[in-house]
Amino acid sequence: MSINLHLGVVVRDHRPERSADIERAVRRILELEGIDGDLPPLVDASDAEGRCLVSRTDPESPVIISRAYIWAPQVEEMLRAAATEANGGPCRVAFEWQDADESSDESESWD
Repeated sequence: MSINLHLGVVVRDHRPERSADIERAVRRILELEGIDGDLPPLVDASDAEGRCLVSRTDPESPVIISRAYIWAPQVEEMLRAAATEANGGPCRVAFEWQDADESSDESESWD
């Protein structure tokens, strides 16, 4: 079954001097998964948890994914491994995925 998803990648606790390496590593995984055109490059950002690298899909253009509940955790693990290697050490990586067809308070964060 296919689901319309809002997607995001967030990398925390990374070495700022390795940001370009992390972007390249993340981009390779996104290319392998065929979603590199859906997620823009990682950009420096900050939130309540501090500095991070972030990329999110356009809230008006969800991505159609088949078998998302199996796919998303696998992609998150690949992204985590790639970013950790590119960072030269541990960092936190979250692959966010939210059903675009469900309305909730959380969906506001995608706007």
